[in-house]
Amino acid sequence: MNAPARLGAFFGAYFAYVGLFSPYLPLWLNARGFSPAEIGVLISPMQWARVVGPPAWGWMADHVRSPHGVARLIQAAALAALVVSLGLLADLNFWSLFMLFCVLSFFLSGQVPIAESLAMQAGGGSLKRYGRMRVWGSVGFIVAVMLAGPWFDWLGIGTLPASLIAVLLLLVLASALLPHREVHDVLPRARLLGQVMRDRRIRAFLIASFLMLIAHAPLYTLFSLWLHQQGYSSTEIGLLWALGVVAEILMFQFQHRLFDRFTVGQCWVASYVVTVIRFLMIAFSGGSLLVIVLAQVLHAVTFGVHHSASMSLIRQWFPAQAQARGQAFYTMASYGLGGSIGGITAGWLWEAVSPEFVFIVSATAALVGTAVAASGLARLTDTR
Repeated sequence: MNAPARLGAFFGAYFAYVGLFSPYLPLWLNARGFSPAEIGVLISPMQWARVVGPPAWGWMADHVRSPHGVARLIQAAALAALVVSLGLLADLNFWSLFMLFCVLSFFLSGQVPIAESLAMQAGGGSLKRYGRMRVWGSVGFIVAVMLAGPWFDWLGIGTLPASLIAVLLLLVLASALLPHREVHDVLPRARLLGQVMRDRRIRAFLIASFLMLIAHAPLYTLFSLWLHQQGYSSTEIGLLWALGVVAEILMFQFQHRLFDRFTVGQCWVASYVVTVIRFLMIAFSGGSLLVIVLAQVLHAVTFGVHHSASMSLIRQWFPAQAQARGQAFYTMASYGLGGSIGGITAGWLWEAVSPEFVFIVSATAALVGTAVAASGLARLTDTR
């Protein structure tokens, strides 16, 4: 099995887990009797762990001197996550669950940034080759989310913990297949931090990424619960999530045509504009299936285009001997700080104001992100 196929298998297994966790964990927690605000707090460790986890795992990955050491590092983290997840089978209270999610999320938080750096290495920086590897993460997500909806409608949402454990076992097996990484001299941490702080392009990039995940946090934490309150079944919720990922898959397959026509920076900024439109559509949809379907199709841009453009910019701006830590900075600023702050704030605003107001705030965050991204566009060194 060649390197792209091995990375595709890993992405497929990892995002199959996300396909169970993100759409259905809020429903499981709601069935356990937790409020939307409590659910926002319980899910937040998955984001908070990305503040401390990726830098720690990225530092370890960049300091591994064996070509196969990175694969072993990820496999060890996946195995630890599997062991910790067994605790979900117990009847844990709020704080016990919170601590479990903190530990579980730490072991999972650094795997994708490292795998992304391996994928960009295997693809030689080509977004076309990268997209063909990364698309398998979307395939894994869509298979999991579509199968899980009918599964939970049939057997009940109480079977979620066992389902998560089964997929984590697949992740352990897939992580053993990861390819080796090129070994470079280690770039000192102080020098890397100095470079990040001095580079105005990188500062704009990280701030805009933070705002993008502020905008998306309500989608990842409470969208399923909102759909459930609108009267949609678990199967219908799964199909709506799957629709967004189908759009994402198509984008990954054909995105090279977009990036051949426009610069990476232009595509990156445009993704923020589309994000504003997407969340305003949800906020004022009134639960309309047609509007929600159209909003989900825009996931092709708000995630697919934004993510690929971000990966390309990281490869351009961070030196070869610090690619894993470059991915870690991005993950920490976006999914870590942005996702966690956005998730907790969304839960609070849901109860204090209204669910729809949460999505208006999402659109506002994306609008500010548009301004930050556009202000930095003139400083971006784009490639076609």
